[in-house]
Amino acid sequence: MFSMFRDIINGLIFIIRIFRLLSPNLLKSRGMRKSFPENEPYEAGFAAHYDQYLSDKVTSFEKGRLLALKKSRRNFLISLPIIVLIPFGVVNIDWYSLFGEYSFQVVIFMILLAYGVIIWFITSSMDLYQDSIKTEIFPNILNFFGTFNYHPETQKSAGAYEYSGLIPNFNRETSEDHIKGNYKGVEIDLFETELEQKRRTKKSTYYVTVFKGILITLSMNKKFEGKTVVRKDAGSIGNWFRSTFSFGSLKKVKLEDPKFEKKFEVFSDDQVTARYLLTVTFMERLSELAEVFGGKNIQCCFFGNELFIMIPLKKDMFEPGSIFEPEDFIDDSKSLLKELNLIFSIVDTLKLNMQLNL
Repeated sequence: MFSMFRDIINGLIFIIRIFRLLSPNLLKSRGMRKSFPENEPYEAGFAAHYDQYLSDKVTSFEKGRLLALKKSRRNFLISLPIIVLIPFGVVNIDWYSLFGEYSFQVVIFMILLAYGVIIWFITSSMDLYQDSIKTEIFPNILNFFGTFNYHPETQKSAGAYEYSGLIPNFNRETSEDHIKGNYKGVEIDLFETELEQKRRTKKSTYYVTVFKGILITLSMNKKFEGKTVVRKDAGSIGNWFRSTFSFGSLKKVKLEDPKFEKKFEVFSDDQVTARYLLTVTFMERLSELAEVFGGKNIQCCFFGNELFIMIPLKKDMFEPGSIFEPEDFIDDSKSLLKELNLIFSIVDTLKLNMQLNL
């Protein structure tokens, strides 16, 4: 039900976006800014970086933005009569004589296919432009932090982290925005993913999102053996089920912090190692980190001298700003700086760069 509601909302947002192509001010450049305003502590020094790596690209990308909108507007006006006529055309065809009892499914498929082709025809130039922001501009923003690499697409899969016991069963995966780099001596490797599970009824098959967010691996300077898993509390029955069936040789770890145990459950193959990693201070910081991400159900796994973290999010990170706004890269930069600062807060909050005492 939630997935269907989300799809309806996304559909309405898309329709509003498409009809903005009819705006009389669409092809005008207004409100262009020439310098980057440093308003947040984490933006300090970026104004000079903006002048060196981004400002000289503004003119060419603004021309590209207007050209992409012009093409999309033209294609929308061409498609408008077809959009209106499709339902009438479908109704006037005797689908039952052609496909019998499957006629309803065929009609729905044909309508969706027709509108899908039209949507692609209208939006393809805008999508190509925004892809160019991610491939050509995002790397120039990220190099502010040093040796960071960004790729809009990724070959990484959530399946690589099944060892953690945290990845839900899924049948379809959509992953993107792969970022790797080093922050305060900690290696960061992350990407966004959406995992979907197939569901079936007697008449149809559909997919339900079981996880949407970011997957992060962080190197740790604290050496340890074995595997320790920290996951959201599932209630007495759910926790019993996990300890009995889900984690195999891992056993539930009893910790000293009752507040932490209300939010999380810990399982490990080594009780001593688990307590070595999950000090009272670390547990406090992990709770703080959950609040930084809006109180979300953060889960993590210590394994192979790395910390793997799953953070569910409602909206995508690392996306370009609206194509309907003038392109001076300032909004893109501010958004990306804010999101990276959020990622860096994991290292800062958990003190992963420290050799001793998590």
